[in-house]
Amino acid sequence: MRTRLLREAQPRELRALLDEEAAHWHTELGWDFSEVRAAVSGGIERGTLPGRVATEGARAVAYCYYMVDPARVIVGSIFATRARRGQGLEEELVDAVIEDARAERGSGRVECQTLFCTASSADARFERKGFASRARHYMRRELAAAVPEPGPLPPGIVLRPLRREDLTAAAEIIYKSHQHSVDAALNMTYATPVTCRAFVETLVVRSGCGQFDAEASRFAEGPWGPLGVLIASRLSRANGHLCQVSISPEAQGRGLGTALVARALGSFRAHGLASATLSVTASNGRAHCLYERLGFGVERAFAAHAWARPPAQIELHA
Repeated sequence: MRTRLLREAQPRELRALLDEEAAHWHTELGWDFSEVRAAVSGGIERGTLPGRVATEGARAVAYCYYMVDPARVIVGSIFATRARRGQGLEEELVDAVIEDARAERGSGRVECQTLFCTASSADARFERKGFASRARHYMRRELAAAVPEPGPLPPGIVLRPLRREDLTAAAEIIYKSHQHSVDAALNMTYATPVTCRAFVETLVVRSGCGQFDAEASRFAEGPWGPLGVLIASRLSRANGHLCQVSISPEAQGRGLGTALVARALGSFRAHGLASATLSVTASNGRAHCLYERLGFGVERAFAAHAWARPPAQIELHA
């Protein structure tokens, strides 16, 4: 067995591994990975996707890739074939990829969320390399059971479908709701109104986290303006996903989050979906309790990691 740069690998070496990965995440997470697989495969064919691959003969048995953005490097899948999991391959790849990512020109920050990792022990390698880390949960709710009816909303507040012209306001809500949060410290997506707007457009316009579900997505507004947003998608034919649920700080505690999620679940259920999923930082007690109250349970534990090149540092607020 040997480990080498992903750019040096031939597409045929990884074809079976990528097929196995797509099937694995569809089963484990209810996530149709075909578009991600196609993008990864295309990067490998062009020789432009950075990362590492472990091979036995002419067959890849594990790989890890990363993407270089202008402000950060994002580590993607850390995947090993079933027969090679739990044997230290994922940890070895993480160690190598972290060093590669830090060596990228202009790389002042590296981030990773290990939802798509086949070894939970790999999380410790990020912490050992100086990353700030927090636990996250991937939660699932089966939709066979009825969705609880939310309580009445305060007078003047309405929930309506999310429209394209709402995207700037939605981004502002997401930004305000994440200020000084653990999520904002670990994920540059929430760092500024501009990055939040790019994130919203990725979800809605480019379907960056499954196919955008316009019927399940909702926008909350009141007499004093926009108050909340829920962006939903379809991760597969049977599974709906809550990509983002955000309430403006001044409107929190009024039942808007419960109402938005309940409406989305009702839409998923009305369209025959079998389940709904979401991810949340484990220490976000208010959100976690809301999701549990609406029938979600923890399906998978993973972690968010971030590293900044000194003298910059990641500050995690309580």
